[in-house]
Amino acid sequence: MTNSNVTVDLQKLEKLLNKVGDLVITNSMMSQSVDNLPASEEKKNLLEKIILFQRHIVELQDYATDIRMIKFESLFTTYNDVIEKFLPQNKSIKLEIIGGETKVDKSLVEHLDASIKTLIMNSVLYGIETQDERIANDKEPEAIIKIVAEQLNGQMSVCVKDDGKGFDKDEVDFEEDFPIVDADNQLKNLYKMKESVEKLNGKIEIKTDLEEGFSCTITVPLTHSILDGLNIKIGNNIYILPTSSIIESVQPSREMIKLVGDGSSSLLMLRDEFIPIIRLYEYLNIEPKTKELTQGILIIVKSGTQKAAFFIDEFLQQQQVVLKTIETNFKKVDSVAGATVRGDGSIGIIIDVKSILENS
Repeated sequence: MTNSNVTVDLQKLEKLLNKVGDLVITNSMMSQSVDNLPASEEKKNLLEKIILFQRHIVELQDYATDIRMIKFESLFTTYNDVIEKFLPQNKSIKLEIIGGETKVDKSLVEHLDASIKTLIMNSVLYGIETQDERIANDKEPEAIIKIVAEQLNGQMSVCVKDDGKGFDKDEVDFEEDFPIVDADNQLKNLYKMKESVEKLNGKIEIKTDLEEGFSCTITVPLTHSILDGLNIKIGNNIYILPTSSIIESVQPSREMIKLVGDGSSSLLMLRDEFIPIIRLYEYLNIEPKTKELTQGILIIVKSGTQKAAFFIDEFLQQQQVVLKTIETNFKKVDSVAGATVRGDGSIGIIIDVKSILENS
């Protein structure tokens, strides 16, 4: 049988994807130049060719990306082996993967692999009770470890959670870089894991409860990402909102706006649902064209189970952009997922919907 598989250096694939990103930017520049031309038959023909060129770029990017991507569910056996390796005889644990269809970069998986295995090991050895302890606490004798994978806004998120006993929050100050506690190996392992995640410009969010268990979410920026974005305008500033986060947009009437508490907060009533309104001009500390909700636009966005309505002045055209992380050469900025080069050569800021919803 002929072997159709070929081993390719990941760095070569990275260079290929970077070149595809350059093509996206160049195509955007050409499109901008043609848009500035006076109306003519020649302009119409050029625009048709640019649209065709863009379609080819999208297909090329999909092919190049797919080469280095794997479905997260393909890692089930690898992580189940970790459970079986450390599983004591008096414990029973089942592994579940949520978001298994999510495609992840092979090189990113390699970087996160040790951290994910550390979290699984911690749950098996320290976080999950014995079968007798679980029965005594009215729990199912078989514990569950869930791994939830999600890709959004140019970021990869992996959450490892269990339904064990967790640990007391007083044992660790989460704002003080997970200080090592000599008596607790679980925290020592978390501290080591934190260092490796920070090298990827990532962040860790831990939630723990003595009754509901433990969860740790690792979020890291993708090494590359080409996404569809909607240009939004607030005052004299133009930002890019990933269309994958957008549900719909509305121009609200006064009847659709409900004030909360002292009137400083507002809700949008849309089809019998109340959605919190976030005034992006306040969040980004810029001067808007209008502060009157009925004179602007509300864009309904969603991240995970969270939903909100972003208040903006207006939205402009949609375009495909190349997301570049800014942490490497600058620092992590709250509410910013990354940046891109626009068709006119200027820098465009891409809004991080997830962080805004979490912080609000």
